[in-house]
Amino acid sequence: MEAERTTRIVYPVHLLLGVLLERTGVCAELYINYPSLIEILDERVMRIQLDKNDEGINYEPFTIKISQTTKMVLENANKRMNRYNQVYINEGHIVGGIFKIYDPQTKAIIDGLDVSRIVEIVSSPRDMIVPLKDYSFPTILKNNLTFRKAKQSDATLIKKFVEKEFGKGWIESIENGFLQEDVPIFLALERQEIIGFACFDVVRRKKGLFGPMGTSLSNRMQGIGYTLLHYCLYEMKEIGYEYAVIGEAGPLEFYEKACNAVVISGTL
Repeated sequence: MEAERTTRIVYPVHLLLGVLLERTGVCAELYINYPSLIEILDERVMRIQLDKNDEGINYEPFTIKISQTTKMVLENANKRMNRYNQVYINEGHIVGGIFKIYDPQTKAIIDGLDVSRIVEIVSSPRDMIVPLKDYSFPTILKNNLTFRKAKQSDATLIKKFVEKEFGKGWIESIENGFLQEDVPIFLALERQEIIGFACFDVVRRKKGLFGPMGTSLSNRMQGIGYTLLHYCLYEMKEIGYEYAVIGEAGPLEFYEKACNAVVISGTL
């Protein structure tokens, strides 16, 4: 929309303007911290005058053409996403790509901005909170997968799955879960093979804290994480928790849409 209003071609600065105009999650935090940044960027776009000879290129899913520099930003963002085994390009990937691109016009537009602070706002992990007082378990579409509570006999298989898919960082939390009589871990299985898991009350053994959660890379974007999340939230409500805290949530948009989670203020 910003590109349609000005140049008719999407340049990197339009991606940054779009982030500022998206008033949810970390985008809202960026706007709150830098409310005048939109006006600053608008003024610089008009003053510097982006390349009028750039005919742009077609690039899905954009409905208007984008510049070669914008394509470079998106490709770099995609590489960063893949480096961390993620499946969504997020604001941090995009903004980081904008500030790292070697392009005189983009450099002139962002010159003097507090780049490190802006990147920190859109890239740093956030804690989120889910009120459970009025929570109800959603309708889950039927599939061929099995979802169930973990048993003590699952410990070795779960730890092998987690280490293979995500490294050793979550192993201590998984072990904390199996120290409890009623293991607070749910599993997703396909033909008896673990393809996803979700926990609560296991990180530093803190009560009311959801996570970690993970799905094998080949099985993401199938609603598995959504289902595991809600099995955990439902049990947390049954235990008696008023709230569930999602530590260092990511991507924020997933939790906003999946369970109406909100970012906890003061976690910048």
